[in-house]
Amino acid sequence: MIDDHTHQFPLEFAPLVLEGITLDLGQDEAAAERRRGLAAGRLYLHLMQSRLAEFLGVEIEEAVAARDQRAGSHWTAWVRALLDDADVTGMVMDEPMNEPYRTDVYAAAAGRPVWSMARIDPLVDDLLAAGASAAEVVGSVEQAMSDAVAQGCVAFKTAIAYRTGLAIEPDVDVAAAQRAIDGEREVPVRRRAKPLRDLVIRTALGRAADLHRPFQFHTGFGDSDIRLAESDPLLLEELLRTPEGAAARVVLIHGSFPWHQKAAYLASVKPNVWVELSLSNLFVPVGTADRLVELLDLAPRDRILLGSDGHGVPETHWFGCRVLADAWEDAARRMADAGARQNWLDDTRDALFEDNARAVYALA
Repeated sequence: MIDDHTHQFPLEFAPLVLEGITLDLGQDEAAAERRRGLAAGRLYLHLMQSRLAEFLGVEIEEAVAARDQRAGSHWTAWVRALLDDADVTGMVMDEPMNEPYRTDVYAAAAGRPVWSMARIDPLVDDLLAAGASAAEVVGSVEQAMSDAVAQGCVAFKTAIAYRTGLAIEPDVDVAAAQRAIDGEREVPVRRRAKPLRDLVIRTALGRAADLHRPFQFHTGFGDSDIRLAESDPLLLEELLRTPEGAAARVVLIHGSFPWHQKAAYLASVKPNVWVELSLSNLFVPVGTADRLVELLDLAPRDRILLGSDGHGVPETHWFGCRVLADAWEDAARRMADAGARQNWLDDTRDALFEDNARAVYALA
């Protein structure tokens, strides 16, 4: 499969710390203790450990130690073995727009194509922190998008859901954006100047359309920094009615969980919207087949993409993709029981796991 949403993995050996794979990002010792105390009771960690034990041919209690021994002897070979086992043929990697792209380095380590996707929010954060004007921020983002495409970027992404939310006001102008900057200089950067961020997103959507690149929106749940109520995909409806919002190819990532049916609806009625299932297969794995069926029950198969949202350690990329593959087998059985013919199921699997990503991101 093409994993259409990944993050960087370590390029050198890193021990596997299961409790570190979490949505709880608290930084104090109490949070660390909480993560350690809850780890044994987290189903997704137990399942990851169980699958890892099966992959390594050891007992579950030995899985982490056996993994560290094998990974420590040849890290690159271990990363590639995981991706081979998950049948990953390529990865679209989230890279901050304000940092040098290193896609080629990760492609060399992974032993398969890795394409860059530029995330715009860190650049906006940096510009705001440096005191840039609204016009300077918007202009800098547009230029950075053009530069990213020149460097081979295949998509753009925003995590504005983590900043000021998806309720984007589509009619903000530069003057209103500047007033927001001037009046909120004491507000933490990530929550600062919502009108400016709204203007940036609408402008960036138009630029993405001009550059013929899709635009991912983080929707639905995420780590503990997010305000979940601000991440409902239906909050994007007014933006999607603007000329820019209607012109760009919009991908609602993470299946908008727990609002995956809302995302499926948008993908079923908006000609330029796709829904992508990732992240919940990492942290809510047992229900993945249910969500896959619910997406296909409403959204056309050509409007659904799949990814891992792997991050931190390569086992998350592997586990997320393996969960999707197993979930497909379960979902396919259910759809067959409902009357779906085998040729339709075969075509649907090809579309979800590979063909749609190649089409949406224009991958060779």
